[in-house]
Amino acid sequence: MKDSLLEKNLAALPSRLAEAVQNPVNSFGAMDLNSQNTESKISYELTKSKTGDPTLELDGVWIHSRFDPKKEAERFATELPHDGSERIYLLFGAGLGYILPFLIDKEKVTVIWMEPFPFFIQEAFKIFDFSKPLLDGKLILITGEGMEDQLSEAVKGKGTYPISFVPHRGSWQWKETEYQRLKYTAEQMFHKKDVNLATLTRFEKIWAKNICYNLPELSKFRPVSDLFGIANGISIVVAGAGPSLSESIPNLIKYRNQFLLLAVDTALPILTSFGVEPDLIFSVDPQALNSQYLEDYSGEAILVFDPTSTYLSLRLDKGPNKGFVTSSPFPLIRLLERTGESEIGSVPFGGSVSTNTASLATLMGAMSVFLVGQDLSFTKGLAHSKGAVLEERLNYLESRKFRREKHNYKQLFALPQKKVTGNLDETYITNEKMLIFKKWFEDHAKENPWTNLTQFGAKLEGIPHSEFEKEFASELSEVKNQTNLVESVRNKIHSQLKMDSPYFDEKQLVSEIKSTTEALSEFVTTVKRGLSVSQRIYNQIQRNQINPNTFSEDIKQMDSIDEQVSGKKGLNEILSLGIQRVILTITEGYDDNLSLEEKENIQLGVAKKSLLLYEGLYASVRSTKRMLTKSLYRLQ
Repeated sequence: MKDSLLEKNLAALPSRLAEAVQNPVNSFGAMDLNSQNTESKISYELTKSKTGDPTLELDGVWIHSRFDPKKEAERFATELPHDGSERIYLLFGAGLGYILPFLIDKEKVTVIWMEPFPFFIQEAFKIFDFSKPLLDGKLILITGEGMEDQLSEAVKGKGTYPISFVPHRGSWQWKETEYQRLKYTAEQMFHKKDVNLATLTRFEKIWAKNICYNLPELSKFRPVSDLFGIANGISIVVAGAGPSLSESIPNLIKYRNQFLLLAVDTALPILTSFGVEPDLIFSVDPQALNSQYLEDYSGEAILVFDPTSTYLSLRLDKGPNKGFVTSSPFPLIRLLERTGESEIGSVPFGGSVSTNTASLATLMGAMSVFLVGQDLSFTKGLAHSKGAVLEERLNYLESRKFRREKHNYKQLFALPQKKVTGNLDETYITNEKMLIFKKWFEDHAKENPWTNLTQFGAKLEGIPHSEFEKEFASELSEVKNQTNLVESVRNKIHSQLKMDSPYFDEKQLVSEIKSTTEALSEFVTTVKRGLSVSQRIYNQIQRNQINPNTFSEDIKQMDSIDEQVSGKKGLNEILSLGIQRVILTITEGYDDNLSLEEKENIQLGVAKKSLLLYEGLYASVRSTKRMLTKSLYRLQ
């Protein structure tokens, strides 16, 4: 009976998960558990409780009650919040699964069980039949490798559901560190998701505008793929704009000839104020303020530019105006990409300009990549390095009632403060946003030759910390050799920009934009008709005045329009960048745009989502066409 239940439950799981449950050592070896925690070392034997139900004791800890494990689980389940609305219970451990039937029986509840020790799942599967809730998605199991990704997939489409964290007491008493790690993973995932969604919805229209307006200037740039592999055998230093950057200036000056210097745009004014010239400047921020980092720059540094960066940066009277363009995940960039000889080249994106720059250094083939100014903390109580544009702008803003200290204070407390450990076990203040970037560096440490030379700030796990003196040569002959190698690479980079024939075909770009604007002009008629019909359908449902004949005809029209719109795949991809909030409302359940009435009335909610989609498409068609027309005018 036990074996048949186990097989039935395993059959309800995706094959990868079933494999993780059946072969925990093979699939779970990447957990990096210490030797005493390794599952192969765990020996156990189920015993009968007073009621006859199986229970378990591990290392002197009872995972469930010795007397009545079912009653214990039921009592705990009744204490969990449940108001009849959609809800997620996220379980960090469940032992032998006694609590699961009591949670699964609740209406409108999704149960997600995260378990680092698959033998618990095996035993639970021998006791209970979970096959139906597993197949229905009522119970979701997360175990094995990539738990954060599994959790992200599990909550997809449930963005507005309240989530209750449910730690299993017996499991936590036995191995608190491992279950605490699960909780931390969940917290990180939800925060990262919130930040990414907030960024997406905040900048959707700015990104679309910047790509459209940048096209004329970017047509004169080279693809970033020209830089890939070009720095073989030399070192690259990546300069971030963290508070401790100014502390690294003396060493940057002292060893400057022995490395290529890649600077984030926010660090440029700080470096140049000390006479340190970077070789490449990376810019990715869409906000207009970022153009001021490049304003008045007259050095030889070359720009590496993300198409979504503010278009004002490429229109400065004085500033870097030549460089390399990166690709973008947004389909609008294909208008430019189709006019080149091959793909532009992608640089991994970690959410900040520092992560992009460090990734580019690796793609360039550098022997070693060194990080400076990568504090990821408010070092010495500063939000940014002295000399940054944000600070310099305060020279014009300061008054009796507003001092720069107040501005710095506001930045320190804009998000909840967190503590982080430094390289010498000192403690720094940081926030959740910087912790996301910290985790990104740590997650990508294995495949990148990074060394952290930042003098202060957060410790980056998995990335060695060192000092300039240990990493760069002091002997004259070796210094000269490194200087020659670096100069050779520098010349190669500059020669890429001096090629006679442009990489992108400007005439073809004009043609691409023309055909796209013409297609948008035709498409807007269909979208406008869809907007009108969806409004009629919504009004009838809202007023509860449905005329069977006209309503049926409207539904048929709507189906036909939906089919026509969905058939314009290329145009929809282009337009989607400007309506991310609407897309998330429909696909992820982020229904901030829905009223209480629309949430309670399913038909009205569906009609409202259709209305929102066509409102968004109509606005996006008109704005995209207008912006591309302006760029076309500047190209001709």
